Amino acid sequence: MKRLLLLLLLSSQTSYAFAELLLSNEWARLTPSGVGSVYVTIENKNSFDEVLLSAKSDSAKMAMIHETVRENDVVRMNHIVGGINIPKGENTTLEPGGYHIMLMNINKNLSLGDRIKVTLIFEKSGEVELNPILKLKPPY
Repeated sequence: MKRLLLLLLLSSQTSYAFAELLLSNEWARLTPSGVGSVYVTIENKNSFDEVLLSAKSDSAKMAMIHETVRENDVVRMNHIVGGINIPKGENTTLEPGGYHIMLMNINKNLSLGDRIKVTLIFEKSGEVELNPILKLKPPY
């Protein structure tokens, strides 16, 4: 029993040991209403597909994965429940008008130019921390 438990523990740890996600172009939009969004490009360099399951932030009371959808001049936000699939060897970009991390009830002491802590939670790679800068427009 101990040997099986040790093997299970080792096998579960090795599945995360080779996790390779490249995160770039991260930034966050801050609005006066206390709502914001986080944008980032995620490159999956792993030999396996990955799923962005959720996010959290110490700077906001709530963080959720959303997708902006436009239909006949009407824009709405869809909450993504099952996460965002990121196939092995491919990129996924969270950007204005598409997927993004929605931040609700952002800390009122934050200002444009500040950096916030955001943790992305992946199915296999676990938690990955970002520190995007607060902007009104994309930095690129």
